[in-house]
Amino acid sequence: MNIDEKSQKKSKVVGKLVTCVVLVAAGALLLYFRGSISSRISKVFASTDSEAIPVTKLEKQPFSLTVSADGEVVGLETTSVATPNTSSGQLTISWLIQEGSFVNEGDPVVRFDSTDTKLNLEKRQNTLESNQQNIKIKTLQQGTNDKTMELDLESAEEDYQYAVTVMPEDETIFSKWDIITKQSDVHYQKENLEFLKSKAKTQKRTARSEMQVLMIDQTKAENEVATYQRTLSSLELRAPVSGLVLYHRDRREEPEVGNSSFPGQVIVEIINLDALQARIYVLERDGGHLEKNMPVNIKLDAVPDKVYHGTIRTVSSVAAALERNSPLRYFTCDVTISDAGRDLKQIRPGMNLRGDVILHEYESCFVVPSAAVTTQDNQSGNIVYVKNGDRFEARVVETGLSSHGEAVIVGGVEDGEVIALTDPNGTRKLSLPDFNKGGTGNQQQMRGPGPGGPPGGGMMRMR
Repeated sequence: MNIDEKSQKKSKVVGKLVTCVVLVAAGALLLYFRGSISSRISKVFASTDSEAIPVTKLEKQPFSLTVSADGEVVGLETTSVATPNTSSGQLTISWLIQEGSFVNEGDPVVRFDSTDTKLNLEKRQNTLESNQQNIKIKTLQQGTNDKTMELDLESAEEDYQYAVTVMPEDETIFSKWDIITKQSDVHYQKENLEFLKSKAKTQKRTARSEMQVLMIDQTKAENEVATYQRTLSSLELRAPVSGLVLYHRDRREEPEVGNSSFPGQVIVEIINLDALQARIYVLERDGGHLEKNMPVNIKLDAVPDKVYHGTIRTVSSVAAALERNSPLRYFTCDVTISDAGRDLKQIRPGMNLRGDVILHEYESCFVVPSAAVTTQDNQSGNIVYVKNGDRFEARVVETGLSSHGEAVIVGGVEDGEVIALTDPNGTRKLSLPDFNKGGTGNQQQMRGPGPGGPPGGGMMRMR
């Protein structure tokens, strides 16, 4: 080994020793001044009271709570006219309005054959009249029988009283035979009177039962007459709305006079040329308050510069996925767009649209972030924290329907008051713990150089 190699090796060893000495000195200085460093970091991260509690000033404003949804144009609004459900089952078409006709609401569009219905109605009316006559006759007979029975009871009572009055008892005057005969006669008159009283009760019960049977028959006949009258009135179908009449072709066959139609079978459809029909899909989480006749604002992708207005016609009762194996579920709503008549030439079924369902409109309310409204165990209802000087006081408020991220307050606070946007009692602050305390888990315990030394460092925590 030459002299150059020895000098290089010696210089490397000296460099390593110098590096170790520098690292040890830096660690000792950091350990010695860790208390002042910890306090400086705490001052940097510590928040003042004014910064920790954001506030806002309440101001009343109109507010519309809406739910957004995507959808598409289905076509023109169509109203079906179906065969009524009658006791006679299927019906025969006797008259049909010409296809392509324009009708107004209430105009006749279909008539069914009423021959059998009229015949059955006449039979039931005759049965009802017969029942009514039988009730009158039975009423007169019952009155006559009651009068006759009353006379028989009076006669029997008189005969019994006479027999008791003239009955001989003195054996010195009357023979024993006469006394026994009169006693038998009194006993007979008494039994006859009891029999007539019992017969009168039985006769009344029988007459009442027969009258009830006749009344039941009369009620049955009245119900049948009413049923056939309703059937007769429903054999003429009228247009529920105004529009263009089109035949509903079942299995490519259009309805004709003489065809049989079953209950619920659609015969004609009335097209409203002034109203479009759209279908929108609302997320399940947003559809809890959907109802029929709610207003909807519609924007078509093909006509982006206009806003159309409509109302919800139907809402699906159950949310369903639009795509297979999709976790998202939607409520399906059919919407009638009422003011798109002038733009019908440039609107086609299948066009995409964006709809905003107006759940509720507030003329005047307070709108704040949802975090400003909270609850407490010792308070009933929702509360906010109103600023009173340097303090915040909890106050119960009345809330309305709210959206995601926003809360609507309709009562309990006044215009111009200042409320906290977060719970002032639960403000989170940054602080540094005492590193002299022993750590647990993965935290290593760090100690100072000795008794009376500066406090040790540690990990920064959120509390």
